Amino acid sequence: MKKTFLKSVLLFTLLIAAGFVKVQAQNTQVAVEGDVARPFKINAATFAAMKRTTVKAMAHDKKEHEYSGVSLYDILTKAEAVSNNQLKGKLLAKYVLITAADNYQVVIALPEFDPAFSEQTIILANKEDGKSLAANVGPYQLIVPKDKKPARCVRQVTSINVQTAKNH
Repeated sequence: MKKTFLKSVLLFTLLIAAGFVKVQAQNTQVAVEGDVARPFKINAATFAAMKRTTVKAMAHDKKEHEYSGVSLYDILTKAEAVSNNQLKGKLLAKYVLITAADNYQVVIALPEFDPAFSEQTIILANKEDGKSLAANVGPYQLIVPKDKKPARCVRQVTSINVQTAKNH
């Protein structure tokens, strides 16, 4: 069994080297788009230029960790998701669809990001306990610190899409 496994690994490695199998590179950009006035892409440079914040949250390992990154409120403000930062009236029907590299998605209502409505700070993190996120989690992870379960802590975030609920 060991020989078969080793042969498989060797064959796979040779196929990659020959270009027959492509290993998908980790997405290093996050698209901020949808119902916003200024869509943009988050990359290492834009992320580094934004104001940093730190939160503590329960992770998938059921332990509390310290995450650092950029608040989603700041990201959505930069994208002008709410004109004049006045979240009221019909604008309360806006929500954010966050998508991961594996197409896992979560929805969060826009007021959950706004400090005028919520005491928690939801962030797009790139560090856990002072270190860059692991490859299977990062480069960016959504952190919702007050959730009892980390189900909305989306790993490998690829898009932040602002939408408006339609009245039927």
